Amino acid sequence: MSRFLEYSSIKPTAPIILASGSKSRKLMLEEAGIEFDVTVSNANEDSLKDKIANLPFSEQVIHLAKAKASIVSSQNKEAVVIGGDQMCVLGKTIFNKPGNTDKAIENLKLLSGQTHSQNSGVCLFLNNKCLWEYSETVELKMHDLSDEEIKNYVEIENPIHAAGAYKFESLGCNLFSNVEGSSYSVRGMPLIPLLNALRELQIISLK
Repeated sequence: MSRFLEYSSIKPTAPIILASGSKSRKLMLEEAGIEFDVTVSNANEDSLKDKIANLPFSEQVIHLAKAKASIVSSQNKEAVVIGGDQMCVLGKTIFNKPGNTDKAIENLKLLSGQTHSQNSGVCLFLNNKCLWEYSETVELKMHDLSDEEIKNYVEIENPIHAAGAYKFESLGCNLFSNVEGSSYSVRGMPLIPLLNALRELQIISLK
């Protein structure tokens, strides 16, 4: 378990744990000034994905987020656990993290000139019970990119661990001509609804 306090100015009324190893989700919470810990869940995502494959993608991300949060919450019953998940989808095809440069280039060639969606889900657990859940879908229109543009982008940002093979929070935003929805959700977590839920549950406050 590691603690992220560099930007923190808000001490929650109960410990907060992010059940995710996502650098983007950690950065969003840091930027929001929330004091939190990180515990990466060992949920078997591949097995769960097979069981929920018939559900809408907006529901699949909630199931996956809750699976991660439940495991961590069962081991940390006094903490409020944040679970999150994201799926990049074109039609019925899911674009997972590419894992290598060649796959990243291949994914971006398929997304080039197309409108795809980023489905982002988040939830809150306490004592292994779900207090709140939320999902959001963002539609993104990508420019018609040349092979040179794609190769240059991948070489510069190396987005092999990003869903869709781009980092929207940095150079990746230049790949798009239109985005309908929250940039936070594109980055992997609907931050404003999450902060609202934490506030309504009296877990965080600026007082």
